[in-house]
Amino acid sequence: MTRDELKALLDDHLPAGTSPTICLATCDARGPHVRPLSLVRDGLDLYFATSRRSEKIHHLDSHHEVEFVCLLERVGEIGCLRVAGTVIEVTGAPLQEAWVRAHGYDAGLHFRRGLDDPDLIAFRIQPTLVRLRLPGQREREIQAVLFASSDAPSSA
Repeated sequence: MTRDELKALLDDHLPAGTSPTICLATCDARGPHVRPLSLVRDGLDLYFATSRRSEKIHHLDSHHEVEFVCLLERVGEIGCLRVAGTVIEVTGAPLQEAWVRAHGYDAGLHFRRGLDDPDLIAFRIQPTLVRLRLPGQREREIQAVLFASSDAPSSA
């Protein structure tokens, strides 16, 4: 599979202008913790935002690895996208540009001052393991290197 084929596949199942709900797992000394969040997808770059005061931040301070699952539904059949990876904080102009290009996530719904809210913290997920099961098909592994982006926003 090429990067273009992967992008087309994601465009078909997680179209631009949407903000799909994912179940994100973080980990602490007690084990994994899973919660729903909105995924922001900009091409092949995957992001999520949260509050600086959330429990997730305490987990990510010591364990930078996460995993999420996103259901893919199509006419009565369900598949899923599972991504494990490392989180990289994204701030400033790269954050603003990614959210504008993705145009499916309204930060103002969750943060009083939108993307400029000092409580908002955003992360890009750098995949290390990607598994995809399209509706009606078997699960397959996708090369995580396809998600590597030379122009991905850098961390602060």
